[in-house]
Formats: sequence, structure tokens, C-alpha cells
Amino acid sequence: MVVINPFRRFVTGFSRGFVLAFHEIPPERLAEFVDCVRPAQPVPLSELVQRSKQCKSTSGLFAITVDDGVGETVRALSRLCRTKAWPITFYVPTRYLDTEEGMAFQLWRCLKPMLPRKRLELTSGPIDLTPPGAIEQLSLRMERRWHSQRLESYLPFTRELLEMAARERRVTLSGIRPPAPIAWQEVTELSKSDLIRFESHGVSHAAMSSLTDEELTFEMKHSRDVVTEHTGRLCRHLAYPFGNSQSIGARAVTAAGRFYDSAVTMNLGHVHAANPWLMPRIPLYAENSRMIGRMKILLYCSKISSVRSP
Repeated sequence: MVVINPFRRFVTGFSRGFVLAFHEIPPERLAEFVDCVRPAQPVPLSELVQRSKQCKSTSGLFAITVDDGVGETVRALSRLCRTKAWPITFYVPTRYLDTEEGMAFQLWRCLKPMLPRKRLELTSGPIDLTPPGAIEQLSLRMERRWHSQRLESYLPFTRELLEMAARERRVTLSGIRPPAPIAWQEVTELSKSDLIRFESHGVSHAAMSSLTDEELTFEMKHSRDVVTEHTGRLCRHLAYPFGNSQSIGARAVTAAGRFYDSAVTMNLGHVHAANPWLMPRIPLYAENSRMIGRMKILLYCSKISSVRSP
């Protein structure tokens, strides 16, 4: 007797198309996730966006996207996708590639394990990390700042803490640097493959809801033009930094419509007939199981589920 896998039946006949969102993930884990959603087929992001806009069927189709432009991740996943003939899109924040300086959330990942459990005197005022859970509470407050506030409200604080922690641990700052970005020269070379696309993740990776109208225009246009220059292809797609409703804001959606064919979020949902500038994705992380990946698709990509937008 032939047993039909219910999930395989779902993705071929009852699912809407979807966009997978990854960050720093080993290639073998990404391959596991792609294999576990078969027989759905990976297609270029631009094709999925176009079908969504035209209200054409997206059933059994998905796109692979990866945020942030971390060099080791981009190289490894590019090798994998060329071997597998899978189209893949990398969203890169251009200042990270320009300066090779870590983004605030990357600095925090380096800093958090090093924080001393003591009272610290900072230029912004004292903080007490001695109570149980104090470091976790501080980390949650920092995350809320990333998603809603301007860079200057948390980046100097992060750097000061990092310098203090380095002194406490008697290590140099160069020894605790975040992962290096992919180099622009490598972006140019990788872009020669029809399977690999680079698109915009803004300039600074700041919450776009925190920016002025002038700053929003700069983030959208400058990052688009820089990516276009280095890839030799028009940059037509954007990933909002952090990607939730609070970090995006209504003005960014309007601005994205002026500069891009689509803009993706981190809100869960399918892409069929979705707002092109609030395109949902299915975020998957290295610590997620294959079952979690499948459950997200089952819950958010059925033909009766609604697109969840800010």
C-alpha cells in the first residue's frame, strides 16, 4: 500500500507560496529545511513576487532569503545553492560591508557573555548587574531599543560596555570583533551566477520607524544604488531591518513602494496576493527542528490562512 505523506500533499495542493528567512545558519541546516519542505520547489524571489502581484498560483513554490551579509554565511550558502541549483537572495546592509564594523546587535552578542556581574559606572549612569537575571533583563531592554529607537540611543552605550568588559577580561577589542561581512569584491564575483542575488537590507540596519523622512529616503535609495553598483544588476528588493511592525512603521512602507518592487518583513504568512511592500516570510533558525519548520508552513501558508501584516 502506498502511503501519501500528508505534508507533501499539503505543499503541492493546499499551500500558498512562501519566503524562507534565514540569518547565520550552517549550510547543512539550510539544506535540511529545504529538503523537508519538498516537493515544494525553490524559485527566484523576483518570480515569486511577480506571481503574488498578479494573483497567480504560488502553490508549491518558495524563495530562499538570507539577511545581514555575514561573510562566512554568504560563502557557504552560495556554494551549497550553486551545487543544488537553488536560487538564493542575500539582503545586505551596505554600511556593514563598507566599514566592516559590526552592527549593534552583533556587538551585543559578543558583549553579553562577557558582562561582569557587578555594579558598573557608565557615562550614561550606573547599572547594577549583580541581581539574578539582571543581564537577561538588560538584554531584553536592548532588543526593544533596536526595534524602536535610533542608533545613537543604544550604540554608544553598547560600545562603552564593550570597552569596559574588555578591560575586565583583559582582552583587546580586536579579539572580540563580530563576524566579518562579505566583501564587495566577492559580491561582484558571486553576482555573476544566475542563482545568486544580492538585495538591500538598508544602510545602517536601524529601525526604519525611528528615521526621519529624509533619512528614510537615504537608507532606501543609497543602499539600492550601492548594491546595484557592485552587482551589475538593478537592486529591486528590500528586507526591513528587524522586520516587525514596530521597527518598520507606516512611512517606511510608503517609501519602499517608491524605490523597490518588494519589501519583506519577519511577519509569518504566505505571499499569495500579499502587499508587495509588507511581504511575509517564514523565519527559520539553526536551533529549530525540521518539525518546527513544517509546522510554521502548515499554520501560516494554507489557502485559508490570512496574510499577517503590520
